[in-house]
Amino acid sequence: VLEDAVAVMDARAARLMGITREHTPTVDEPLIVVLVDELAALTAYAGRDERNRINAALAHLISRGRAVGVVIVAALQDPRKEIIPFRQLIPTRIALALIEPAETDLVFGQGARDRGADCSRIPLRSGIAWVWSDGEAEPTRVRASWVTDDDIRTMVASYTPGAPAAAS
Repeated sequence: VLEDAVAVMDARAARLMGITREHTPTVDEPLIVVLVDELAALTAYAGRDERNRINAALAHLISRGRAVGVVIVAALQDPRKEIIPFRQLIPTRIALALIEPAETDLVFGQGARDRGADCSRIPLRSGIAWVWSDGEAEPTRVRASWVTDDDIRTMVASYTPGAPAAAS
């Protein structure tokens, strides 16, 4: 899947070269989002050759994919693990509650915790996180609403693909 996404990214980049610097999603060429729920699991059980292929594809997609509408959203449970050798290429990082204070600096870079983004002080299941994007001086604190399992079941039951959203 990752190598297929790289092929799409490369083909789009070739088509857009000299025309535009940013891909605009369309029905024919939509935004492609590759979601990796547990990044460590992707490589932890892979052999060396597989791991090298996975890391090469991820590094290409992370460094060049956004401009042509092929993006990676990856999650991992333990930022202490050295599972991604290209950590510094990741342009947007989100951290929820972390156990150790030093883990904040592993996610956002040295000094983030000293500037106030201490993820070890976030209560579990609070909906609070810190977000940092490339080019920003420091992370920003955010909060999301809690969505219950019943909320999700209701949303799924009321969604009909292709139908306009119902007014509430």
